[in-house]
Amino acid sequence: MSTNIDINSKSKVRNLAEWPISYERINTPGDEYLKANSVIYINNAEIESQVQNGNKFFTGTGTGDHARLFIENPDLREYLGFDNKTEGKTQFILDEEKCKQILEYKTFSVFKKHLEEDIVTNHEKAKIMNYARKTKLNDYEKIQALSQYCNMIF
Repeated sequence: MSTNIDINSKSKVRNLAEWPISYERINTPGDEYLKANSVIYINNAEIESQVQNGNKFFTGTGTGDHARLFIENPDLREYLGFDNKTEGKTQFILDEEKCKQILEYKTFSVFKKHLEEDIVTNHEKAKIMNYARKTKLNDYEKIQALSQYCNMIF
């Protein structure tokens, strides 16, 4: 690990899914369990091992984008290759701000393009659908597109 990262320290990890997540630890016996939308502190060495072994909860689509578990330590994210400050690359994580941005696109074709490009995994589909419900989205065309794309009833 780089000099900024203490292998024995823990980093804050956030479950971005609307449901609990559990996986088997690699470095120590036992499982890690995160409740829906919760936060837990996990040993940096364990996080590195999970990423190197391809745990999709951390790696998402392979580069860290669309991950279900978000590492809130920016130095560790950069070390793992999810972010790169010199290239200006940041890990794509769907949050409420991004949901708001997608739903506020005025042109339907732009909205649909971003919906299909930015919303890839089931947890992201659930997140944008729940956000649309929470904000009481009032656009019939967008509601129909969301329901069809996410395969969920509004």
